Amino acid sequence: QVAPEEFKTSISRVNACLRKNLPVNVKWLLCGCLCCCCTLGCSLWPVVCLNKRTRRSIQKLLEWENNRLYHKLGLHWKLSKRKCETSNMMEYV
Repeated sequence: QVAPEEFKTSISRVNACLRKNLPVNVKWLLCGCLCCCCTLGCSLWPVVCLNKRTRRSIQKLLEWENNRLYHKLGLHWKLSKRKCETSNMMEYV
């Protein structure tokens, strides 16, 4: 069983990574959307790259957490892609 403090620490690390990366991604997304017509969609490419980088950062963090604690307890954290319940969009959980 995972101690509540350990679980809280793991979640805090994931949230800190997202808190660091998401504001930059949103700024690039807004800029890309504003310039989308002029650039024929190429202005959205940085957003795709930043999102991929953020996803990789989270995956590395989860692997580190798994190796540090969760594998010893028989658990494994990973990012999974699934369809949102309220729309046709995809989300990572």
